[in-house]
Amino acid sequence: MGYNQRLISSRFRNSMSAFVIGHPLRNVALKHPLLAKLLWRLDFVLMWMLIAVFRCLPVDAASRFGDRAMRWMGAFMKRKSGMFRGNLKIAFPQLSADELEVLVSDAWGSAGRVLAEYPHLKTIREQEERLQIEILEPIVTYGQPDKPCIIVTAHLSNWEVIGSAMARMGIPNASLYSPPLNPYLDKLLLESRQALNCELYPRDNSARLLMRALKKGRTAAMVMDRRVEEGGKVVRFFGRDKPATLLPAKLALKFNCDLVPVQVERLQDANFKVTFHPPIRPTQATANEDEQALEMTQQIHEHFERWIQANPGEWFCSKRVWSRPKRYLKQQALGKKALEEAREKASVDPYAV
Repeated sequence: MGYNQRLISSRFRNSMSAFVIGHPLRNVALKHPLLAKLLWRLDFVLMWMLIAVFRCLPVDAASRFGDRAMRWMGAFMKRKSGMFRGNLKIAFPQLSADELEVLVSDAWGSAGRVLAEYPHLKTIREQEERLQIEILEPIVTYGQPDKPCIIVTAHLSNWEVIGSAMARMGIPNASLYSPPLNPYLDKLLLESRQALNCELYPRDNSARLLMRALKKGRTAAMVMDRRVEEGGKVVRFFGRDKPATLLPAKLALKFNCDLVPVQVERLQDANFKVTFHPPIRPTQATANEDEQALEMTQQIHEHFERWIQANPGEWFCSKRVWSRPKRYLKQQALGKKALEEAREKASVDPYAV
């Protein structure tokens, strides 16, 4: 197996869905890089056409159309819908099956709005009435943008508009993002993200880049409600253990700067409220750096819980938030047949096995 094939195979096996078009050919594409590239190009064409339509529409109309389109498309994406369902079921165990399905549909609609608003990020930034900014506790960064802080948020509403808010406040920033597996889609979305007026770094191996940005006076921004297996430390999130990154807290402690949770709420269509909450601070001054970082990360996730509980249908939980139960991992030792049965069951409810 050549290098490109090994790379593609590795990336696909670690993904929930490698393709939109041609997903049934996913396993074949693992062994045939040329087929993978063809399917990537087909996905790109589909996404380019969608974004072209969104770009031609007024921003509010685009947002509404994205909502309806993704609710419809989501009904056909059983595996990804299962991921939404599994995460939401853990966060809201009291909901009935029908109530859960409403939330899954709402989550798809919210995802569609985010996609539809990508080509309009500049409009959202420039039209003052579209972006309400509330600061609950002033910090030095807001008055002196060259004195950086650390911004953290969750995949709620349209988290991308935090970059628009910082641009309006004159805060230069460097933001982490998760590149799509499809490199053509990555380039397409990066073009839209240029309106955010920030430096964008891929999430993997980003610590040095963020430290360099902080030294240059750029605020560092991260979305951190998802699971981080490598190097992650366990925090409690909706009553379950979740591996989380300590990077934001450690950077705040190392550079002696504020760690600020920022919440985005959708008011109506493409109108938002961005709330800069009071900074997260360690409560135990005598604890060591690792203990302080873990406690601060726990505080961040408590903020996320409250925000998600207030607007559960706007949580973009399209990837596994909590680690698989041990009983699922045991399935892997039972051979190919048992594993395939577990995967089929996971397509309905990824946390059921």
